[in-house]
Amino acid sequence: MALQVGIVGAGRAATRRARQLEAYSDVRITAVADPNRPARDAFASTFGPELSVSDYNRLVLDESVDLVLIASPPPTHSAIALAAFEVGKHVICEAPISTTVSDAREMIKASQESSGRFFVSLPQRYDPVSQEALRLIDNDELGYVYLATGSLIRNDYDRLNDWHDWKGTWDKGGGGILMECGSEMIDLYHYLIGEIAAVSAICTRFAIEPLHKAEDSCLLGLEFLDDISAELALTGAARFSAWPPDYSGSAMHMEVYGLEGALRITSPPSRLSVSLKGGRTYELSAEDIKTDQPTDMLRDFLDCIFEDRDPLVHAGHALTALTVLLAAYKSSQMKRRVELLEEV
Repeated sequence: MALQVGIVGAGRAATRRARQLEAYSDVRITAVADPNRPARDAFASTFGPELSVSDYNRLVLDESVDLVLIASPPPTHSAIALAAFEVGKHVICEAPISTTVSDAREMIKASQESSGRFFVSLPQRYDPVSQEALRLIDNDELGYVYLATGSLIRNDYDRLNDWHDWKGTWDKGGGGILMECGSEMIDLYHYLIGEIAAVSAICTRFAIEPLHKAEDSCLLGLEFLDDISAELALTGAARFSAWPPDYSGSAMHMEVYGLEGALRITSPPSRLSVSLKGGRTYELSAEDIKTDQPTDMLRDFLDCIFEDRDPLVHAGHALTALTVLLAAYKSSQMKRRVELLEEV
């Protein structure tokens, strides 16, 4: 029997996930909930769910829904997940897991007390390029790793500059580019480098005019428990970019430096560039890499439900990323270094 999915949200994230789900023969999209009637109607017209409602509670309680996929703004994630766990539904939540550590912990606790499974979208761990980078680091092929740098850029300039759009607002969006995209990049640093101990950050509206919007760009300095340093830059206002050559509104890169080599991850397309001691250099695409780990995040989540096993990424990783993210906001607001042991 197909797993019946109800999607909360009808925007770009929901549409992207729905198109992915359509490829699976053992999944059926049965419901959508979104208070935005035009967006909901457009989604329903495209994907054909039997139930199309404004209130997520109706979707959660409907018997046609086994799995609730949360693709709504971050401040709504906690309430939707808690409602789903209360009635034993499975949950897939887009990152960030929530906007506060207390809400995230409550979500995890509720999932542990429910018959429903809990999954949070952190796709970088499923990229074969990231998995190969971790193998190189773990096998000491880079030697002692001492530094990492990276960036994530997006072109949401028009939406962020729209006074009436919720994107980038504190109340409806939960924050700016750091809240929207920070979890994914922070988790990649955690995956490849290790536990983050402290953060220093500058989060500012450099390019966006509406005064009620949060940061459009930020710069993070990360300190790891293993005395490794890193920096991470994010912007949602990148209308132009010198890389990649076919930039279409979203791109990321990360570089890791060791005493005997270095590597660079770029996307899109997903590629790994490696330079090792002795002058050996090479490049790999995701298709070139052989891995025994899952590389399709949604498929892994679904199989964990069908097979009753654990996923490659779990909610604890999302909680860790959120903790770093909120520490960065605190650092920027207080203009000082913040240790992760502090309350955020």
